[in-house]
Amino acid sequence: MNRHPQTVIVGGGLSGLYAAYLLEQQHQDYLLLEARERFGGRIVSASPGSQAARVDLGPSWFWPNINPEISALAEELGIPNYKQHGEGHYLVEKARGAPPQAINVGYDIMPDTYRLEGGMQAMVEGLLEKLPAEKRIASSKLTEVSLNNGTYTLSYERSGETRTLQTQNIIFAMPLRLIARTVSFNPSLSPALMNTFDGTETWMAAHAKAVFIYDKPFWRDNGFSGSASSNVGPLVEIHDASPELNGQPVHGAIMGFMGINAAARKTAGDETLKKLIQQQLVRLFGPDAANPISIQYVDWFQEKYTATNDDMAVMHGLYGFTQQDENHPNIFFAGTEASRAYGGYLEGALDSANKAVEALMTKSLQFS
Repeated sequence: MNRHPQTVIVGGGLSGLYAAYLLEQQHQDYLLLEARERFGGRIVSASPGSQAARVDLGPSWFWPNINPEISALAEELGIPNYKQHGEGHYLVEKARGAPPQAINVGYDIMPDTYRLEGGMQAMVEGLLEKLPAEKRIASSKLTEVSLNNGTYTLSYERSGETRTLQTQNIIFAMPLRLIARTVSFNPSLSPALMNTFDGTETWMAAHAKAVFIYDKPFWRDNGFSGSASSNVGPLVEIHDASPELNGQPVHGAIMGFMGINAAARKTAGDETLKKLIQQQLVRLFGPDAANPISIQYVDWFQEKYTATNDDMAVMHGLYGFTQQDENHPNIFFAGTEASRAYGGYLEGALDSANKAVEALMTKSLQFS
């Protein structure tokens, strides 16, 4: 591994991977540092079998008409997409003990909403294939950044040891609040910037998501879209998540977002919550829902490389920022939370990576 890369990218989720991809295309010297054992960050796609049958436990959808960068990258990587299923009755569960109401809305409830074949992880894998193995290391948690005579020294933990490397530029592609809470800077980041980072909600961090996978999407045969809303729970927003290949479902899948807050989820425990979800799906979709072939569940609040304690509540605040730090002109910020136009979306991860790399290259040209 090069201990003195020109640029270090911190965070190997979609934004960090895309920043690395852009630098790779421009033949730049870089190293991608990721704290988790895997790359992808909040993108996780699980499967009961083949990759074609994967379902998303993180972000699932994109909208081609308003997400040009995601659309273009999927096409560039050769990843097919398919439309989110939205035909059929919509179910509403209003009160405990009352049967759910089936509503025929008369139109597709999720127009222009698409998924990727193989799940969003297909995009992560497509980017990883473009990056040399020696330019990316996982299981490496950044703890400290020090600037001395124009050179940054980064301290990170790997295999129980503290290691260091030096670089001229840093691109942070991780949640802003996590930067403020877990990385120390010498000299310090400006108070204004730290306050902004500390107050920026981490996208998805308060959420938990469940996906129940079945042999087939049986609800479609019964005239249901697979979409539902519930005031009873534990899932409050539910959709068909059946993975498709060549226009046909490989399996049936129902996904939903938990309506129980993070503290209560932790007290209840994952297994209890899965049982309660299964009971809810039987109420909504009938006895066939009692026989999943796989249950996938992720509580993002429990993910230490995503959430902090302040991410317990969903605030949906503003993303992006305009402050700059005069002490650290060669530190650039990516990640969806850094995107003013598309913050909180996959498009924001690409948008901010693009802007960070553009700013870095412009600055490098000025001083070359």
